[in-house]
Amino acid sequence: MKKWVTSLVNMVLFVGCTSDRNAKAPELPYDRARLLIITADDFGASNNINEGIKLAADKNTITAISALTNFSESLPELKEISEGHPEIGIGVHLNITTGKPVLPAAFVPSLVNAEGNFYTVDELLPILGNISLTELRNELREQVLALKNRNIKIDHLSDQNGILSFYTPFFEVVTALALEFSTPVRTPAIAGMIYPDLFPNSRMREYGRQKATKLAFHEPLKAASLLKYTHMQEIEKKIQKLDKLSVTHPDLLIEYFWGNPTISNYKYILEHLPEGCSELILHLGTDTRQVNYPSGLDLDYFSKREQELKTVTGDHLHEYYKHLNIKTIGYSDIRSSNVSRKSGSKNIELQSNFVSH
Repeated sequence: MKKWVTSLVNMVLFVGCTSDRNAKAPELPYDRARLLIITADDFGASNNINEGIKLAADKNTITAISALTNFSESLPELKEISEGHPEIGIGVHLNITTGKPVLPAAFVPSLVNAEGNFYTVDELLPILGNISLTELRNELREQVLALKNRNIKIDHLSDQNGILSFYTPFFEVVTALALEFSTPVRTPAIAGMIYPDLFPNSRMREYGRQKATKLAFHEPLKAASLLKYTHMQEIEKKIQKLDKLSVTHPDLLIEYFWGNPTISNYKYILEHLPEGCSELILHLGTDTRQVNYPSGLDLDYFSKREQELKTVTGDHLHEYYKHLNIKTIGYSDIRSSNVSRKSGSKNIELQSNFVSH
């Protein structure tokens, strides 16, 4: 039994598994294009998160915002940001783990618990196969429409906690929505998985390992059924399908800043940024606190959110991008992306109007 459980805990949900690729750090000078989308996730979840993202926008630190549109009370503020910063793309952070659904709970019974809240990550993992894909699509579509109905251009689709990217049946729903709304999506290719030597010991990956360990001990059979979704081949199939359907996406998602929000780590990421188009995700916040928070929100990370904000809003970083020949762009600057992981080639065609920060 111990051996069985040990093999199960080796899977790492949301951020993938180890890879047989051995990537080496690039060396200066950088002659080829290295493009970076800088996205602040989780807008809408709480006041401190909203404040942190607004401060980052005012400091020209970010190029995209991913909003949890089920928190409708924050949408007027998001509209103000979009009008004040038209250079920042506003996307939908598709969500089935934090707060309540947009649709009435009676319309999406498989997505909610007895209190009408979305299941937390720990609650959701054992019951992924029980989720109605019809209910999932209806809810996620309403989340997209919540942004569209505010007359905010939908810049991209991403997902909260990576569940929708990890579980292939869910990702197919996201892909269908991307086609319906002609919207780019966040790539399922995680830096810590694609370049394990370049980005080792990812804190987010360790977080995923902890979730996997808990699931494996309490629900070993269900954990085993999820193993196939951690394989590199499964990730590549998702990317190949996006390319086949001409759904725009970055080449790489860099999660490496989460959990280690120091300036040295941020500079390390920039210095080792692979060629092509990468997206760096940020989790920002201020020291403002409120009485109540939505279910599923990671309150333990709040102090780290403050550190992330302090790190990324340093004025000297703008010059550092130039020094490293990194172009900061938005999702709207990607016209097409043809990724061939097997050969290691990445062909990115861009519009000429780079967003410089």
